[in-house]
Amino acid sequence: MITKKLINEIASEGGISRADAEHVLQIITDTIIDLISRGEKVELNGFGSFYSKPLDTYTKENEYSQCADISVLAFKQSNALRASIN
Repeated sequence: MITKKLINEIASEGGISRADAEHVLQIITDTIIDLISRGEKVELNGFGSFYSKPLDTYTKENEYSQCADISVLAFKQSNALRASIN
């Protein structure tokens, strides 16, 4: 589902305008991004949790140059989400 369809779904299910739904979605995503970037874990009951996961230092193709430690976004689905998918 693309963002526009998600906004329409939130607006119709919540009985709010599309502009309000878009604003709410923007606040939620900005908050999740901010919390994860500060190293916090975001848990949404019944959905799952988002967190930052560090990767080991790795070597590029040139064996003499190394990249600094980096982190990636990780997501662990909840049991309820897993059950609804399967």
